[in-house]
Amino acid sequence: MNNLLEAKNLSRIFKEGSQEIRAVNNINFSIKKNEKIVIYGRSGSGKSTLLNLLSGLDAYSEGEISYKDTFYRNEQDKLTKLRKDNMGFVYQFHYLLKEFSAIENVAISSMIHGNSKKNSLKKASNILEKFGLTDRLNHFPSELSGGEKQRVAMARALINEPELIFLDEPTGNLDNNTSKEVINFLNLTANEYNSSIIVATHDPEFRSFGDKILTMDSGIFV
Repeated sequence: MNNLLEAKNLSRIFKEGSQEIRAVNNINFSIKKNEKIVIYGRSGSGKSTLLNLLSGLDAYSEGEISYKDTFYRNEQDKLTKLRKDNMGFVYQFHYLLKEFSAIENVAISSMIHGNSKKNSLKKASNILEKFGLTDRLNHFPSELSGGEKQRVAMARALINEPELIFLDEPTGNLDNNTSKEVINFLNLTANEYNSSIIVATHDPEFRSFGDKILTMDSGIFV
């Protein structure tokens, strides 16, 4: 099977005076359709930088990235469209809009893709139900628990059925029991939507989640 996304000899170099810092150092990486990859690493290991490079949120210094065998060489206009059409994102902080309810926060992502408000709200309701939030549709972020907020954020990332989802420390602010709950909902829903997933985390609860486990330190896989 061809790779969905592939990076070859990927590096991100920062300059501090005369010193060169390789936050990501000559990484080779690939992920196939429906595959789940977990990248472990301590804070400062380079895993978040790697996610930003793979998703086109940050420009890389060396190497190349291809998506479905099409190469993207830091072409920001093409990468922006690629992210919009094919990718979803979840971060440690949920970034929900406080003035909108849970269903509205999720529906907005669908509406940005050109879907009608009516259809977007219906899709949002359906996916929030899959995340066990049927009784929280009209609650505002201030009325939700930490785990509920992250499930809403994951629903928002999945509503447009992206081929690839990036998660950067998605359970970093949650206790162990809530982490397990959120990961279980993510696993079930991602399987239904046939999404590939890349998770950057230090949460051991993700060890049983990935098809492939990678450990990162000082910008390289170890």
